[in-house]
Amino acid sequence: MASNTTTASLAPGLARKVKKILEIKTEAPDLISSLTSLSTFYEENTPAARRSLRTTIEKRGLQINDKFITAAEAVIKALDEVQSHLDGLSSSCTMISNVLSTSKASTGPLLSDTERLTRELEAVERKGQLIGEFLEQYQLAPQEVAALQGEEVGPHFFAALSRVRQIHENCRSLLRTHHQRAGLELMELMATYQETAYERLCRWVQGECRNIGEFDAPEVDSTLQAAVRALRERPVLFKYCAEEVATARHNALFQRFITALTRGGPSGMPRPIEIHAHDPKRYINDMLAWVHQALAGEREFVVALFGDEPKEREALPTRMSSSGGGAADAADNLGGDGLGCAALLDRIFESICRPLKVRIEQVLMTSPPLLLCFQLAQLHSFYLNLVVRVVGHSSQLSAALRSCRDMATRVFYEQIRARGDKLLRAPPPPPKDLSPPPQVAETSHQVLEIITAYESALEASPAPQQGGSGAPNDELSPVLGAVLDPLVEMCERSAEALTPDAPSRVDEVARLDPAAHRIYLINCLSSVMNALGSRSSAAPRVRHLADMVEGHVSALVGGEVGRLLARCGLAEVVERLRLYKSHLAERAAAGGAGGEVGGSEGGGRDAAPALAVPASDPALSLPRICEAMRTFFVLVSSPDALPEFLGIQAPRTRADAVSRVARSLVEAYEMVHSALDDPTSGYLEQGGSSAVKHSPAQVRTILGVL
Repeated sequence: MASNTTTASLAPGLARKVKKILEIKTEAPDLISSLTSLSTFYEENTPAARRSLRTTIEKRGLQINDKFITAAEAVIKALDEVQSHLDGLSSSCTMISNVLSTSKASTGPLLSDTERLTRELEAVERKGQLIGEFLEQYQLAPQEVAALQGEEVGPHFFAALSRVRQIHENCRSLLRTHHQRAGLELMELMATYQETAYERLCRWVQGECRNIGEFDAPEVDSTLQAAVRALRERPVLFKYCAEEVATARHNALFQRFITALTRGGPSGMPRPIEIHAHDPKRYINDMLAWVHQALAGEREFVVALFGDEPKEREALPTRMSSSGGGAADAADNLGGDGLGCAALLDRIFESICRPLKVRIEQVLMTSPPLLLCFQLAQLHSFYLNLVVRVVGHSSQLSAALRSCRDMATRVFYEQIRARGDKLLRAPPPPPKDLSPPPQVAETSHQVLEIITAYESALEASPAPQQGGSGAPNDELSPVLGAVLDPLVEMCERSAEALTPDAPSRVDEVARLDPAAHRIYLINCLSSVMNALGSRSSAAPRVRHLADMVEGHVSALVGGEVGRLLARCGLAEVVERLRLYKSHLAERAAAGGAGGEVGGSEGGGRDAAPALAVPASDPALSLPRICEAMRTFFVLVSSPDALPEFLGIQAPRTRADAVSRVARSLVEAYEMVHSALDDPTSGYLEQGGSSAVKHSPAQVRTILGVL
């Protein structure tokens, strides 16, 4: 407050200066820089120095200006020298410009001529380039012509031949322009080169193929492969070469086959095939194995030489599924020239078809044993499937193998037929214990051997082709039928001796068991069925035998049940009650009105009941039924009343038959007992089932039926 009062009491001018001093910002950069510069020449801070501060600063400024002027004089002199040089340079440029103008006026025609010649040179170069491109596309180089006309066939020859084909194709496009005459002339020239080259190439390939025929396992070099691929452009020449290859390999294969049969391999190893002629299976197997191995080698050679035609083979599955043939048959149908891989192999292997077939037929004409005939037929089927996959169904080799297989099959079936006729001519008499005769065991053993051979062949055979028909067991079913059907018929004829009306009875003295006929057939069929039961291949035949056994067991059970019911008098009761029940059911279904229905005295099946209710039938009177049921209970209570079928040798079948007899008897007793309590039967007025002493549960307990 005091300072403010003091400031206010000062003179206005002094107050303004004081205020200005107070408002000065001592931290400003300009002020600090000024003070720093002042400190360089302001040495003493005395009152006199402070009073002369302005003078000191002005002197300092004068000194700096003098130094600047002194330094600028040298620069000004240098600038003057530069200016003088620039003036000289400007005069020189003016002189040069005048000289250039004069020169341009004099050289103008020369420049125009040079530009014109440059344009003409560019046009000539473009024409030369077009001519070079034309010659490159439509003319052969001298070295290419020499390669086509030379003796050597190699990469240069094929390159020149490919060049000729390319030029020939280029000429086709030239014909579509206005240069048709040039195109025709060039095309004629290229055609001449091409035909000459192909004829030369064909002769070279034929010569090479003749040399190839001398080797067992020839190797095809890349040059020959390229030559064959090139000849595909000329089908006629290609066919000539293919036929030459087939002929050469045809003759070589025949010699190799005869050598393998008679002389064997080098130094006698492997040994000659005919040394095992005494063993038909090995002899034929060795020949077929040799053929299959040779077929694989020849196919590899043919594919290496002529190619496998992959694009055409991609379409084979569709053709196979539509035609049902093999892959090789579809390949034969590719194109119309018949030059597929399978067709060439067919021509090559034509040479060995006859000697192979003759030797196999000689073996089969000796009538080998039954099992061996079947094994040979399966062996032929196995190799036939392998061969068909390579050369097709229609090839001569496939036809030869198919003929041998059919012959082996025919011999096999003839032996089966002869054995069956022998069994049927003299059926054996049934043994006293009703066991199967020895012929059943022998035939079952033969069937097992046949099944074993078939399953072994089936495991080794290749997978069936797409579109194949039938299941694997379809081939075995006729064989089993041919073997087992005569056996079953023999058993039936043998069992006729056990029937009461047989011309010759096997028990002239002893009483003939009525069940012996069925029991004997059950034993024979069960013996065969048990022998074949473990083989899945014979499952359909086993099921057929099981159905036959079931039929005989049902007939046996029905006969025994009828005999027991007849002994106690329940047979007629049960029969007539069933007739009443069926008649009432028909009337209920027809919706007819009730009428008088009675029963005839005879009680047979042909007599329809004529009385309204069973109770009114004299044959079904309640006392008669009660007596029959009492007799039935006494009969089943005796320990030796029920049959035990001891003649049936299969324990399970015997137990099933005994159980079914007991169940049938219980069902008959229950039906009669329930009829007594049926309101529609008329027995309730007479007391119903209360007149019967024994209930169905007691009968079940006695017979052991749960």
